[in-house]
Amino acid sequence: MGESVSAIDDRGCRCWFALIILTAFVLAGEVKAGDGVYRILAQNQQQELIELGELHLAADGGSEQRYRIEWDEAKFDNHFLSMRPFKCLPHPVQLICHLPYPYENHRRIGDGDLIDLEYDMLFLHKTPQEYGINAWNGLYFQFRHTDNGFAGELRETDLNVLQAPPEEGDLRPIDPEALYEPSDKHWLRRILIEKVDS
Repeated sequence: MGESVSAIDDRGCRCWFALIILTAFVLAGEVKAGDGVYRILAQNQQQELIELGELHLAADGGSEQRYRIEWDEAKFDNHFLSMRPFKCLPHPVQLICHLPYPYENHRRIGDGDLIDLEYDMLFLHKTPQEYGINAWNGLYFQFRHTDNGFAGELRETDLNVLQAPPEEGDLRPIDPEALYEPSDKHWLRRILIEKVDS
């Protein structure tokens, strides 16, 4: 015996309601981070945090936000490596040196795109005994949104790709397929960017 029209309509309404709720949850996961000041924190293998500076986030029209970074230079040691200056996080076993991205970067975040931010968080690693530094030893942090800002998970990559300028209009020369799971030897495991309470 067939179901009544009212029963079918009722079930259809419940399905539409469930779909609306699910869509709301998906969209909520894509909500952009609030404007303001964020702390940039390095997290080691023991979950200890080192404050590296601040990220300032502001609206830039539409769905995009622009940002600027103020590094806390007191947390870095100055080194002259391979004929150029670097700012490195000190460590008895492994120095981690910031590599400023040398090409065009709009420094914008929008529509779930955090790659500009990732390009501002490039690092190289070396031992304290090594005289120079090698772009082969690249550290890349893949960022995602969190409830309180952003979290970047460590990946290894060869940053020799940055030795020559990218083709005109190519703002993303680092191949996502060339990002690899990191070795356990790296003491820096992630970078957290967390909203400062106002």
